[in-house]
Amino acid sequence: MFTMKRIVTGTDLSWYASRAEARAAMLVRELGGEELYLLHVIGGVALESLRHLLSQPSQETERRLVDSAKGQLARHAREFAEQRRIPVTPVIEIGSAHAEIVAHADALNAGLVVLGAHGGSFVRELFLGSTAEKVLRKLSCPVLIVKREPRGPYEKVLVPVDFSESSRRAAEIALHIAPQADITLLHAFEVPFEGKLHFAGVSDEAIHAYRAEAREQANQAMKLFVSALGANGRVSHRVEFGHAPSVIREQADAIEPDLIVMGKHGQSEWEELLLGSVTKHVLREASCDVLVVSPDRLKGA
Repeated sequence: MFTMKRIVTGTDLSWYASRAEARAAMLVRELGGEELYLLHVIGGVALESLRHLLSQPSQETERRLVDSAKGQLARHAREFAEQRRIPVTPVIEIGSAHAEIVAHADALNAGLVVLGAHGGSFVRELFLGSTAEKVLRKLSCPVLIVKREPRGPYEKVLVPVDFSESSRRAAEIALHIAPQADITLLHAFEVPFEGKLHFAGVSDEAIHAYRAEAREQANQAMKLFVSALGANGRVSHRVEFGHAPSVIREQADAIEPDLIVMGKHGQSEWEELLLGSVTKHVLREASCDVLVVSPDRLKGA
């Protein structure tokens, strides 16, 4: 059975980070987790820059800076633990934020990493080398990007699927992380090379027939997918024609989910870099929280 005993959330002690902290705390309680780790990373590059600014480099100045950060995080963790009534462990590291988050989560065998999305700039920065993008690319455990102020347990969950192993794992974790939610599985289908078929002189009637056949195949695949998932009666499902990112956006507008769960597609180095094109689109455009599930690992932690 999948569990999330240890959850890690990166924090810079900002208001944006507080939303991720709140959601992580909710999940610790809802899922019976053992502990929440609040990880604050002091930038190694920034410390190096500080050394160059000092006319006389002082280890004492660095020590005071680190001690101050430790004290602030310790106070925050103590107050947060009392408020949320969960065990909280504060962790301070020095280095690159994404590298320390990945290393700490791997060392703990964490079941989930929770990160905050920094407002509107997140859309522009996510795929331009930000901490979130690097963590998503490197980490093997599920990563939850929190975009909204948590109000309670997730109530509506959208799970785009392509019937792959990655999609199956995403659906499984959706059922686990939101057991009381209305969960919708969504598959978008297209006719291969449909646009080029027109130029090749294929009739509209033939193309419509191809589309009908593609829909039937997709419906049958969805039934088998739901049956294998063992989720009959627990989820609803939709099969829609169109380009996957557009279909997901349209259905998200219609369903208004508070969480989208995606598989992190792509096995080649280049595909991993992009996190899979559909996943990338959803992370960029979705207004709700997004949970990205790695195809490499989905197990108790």
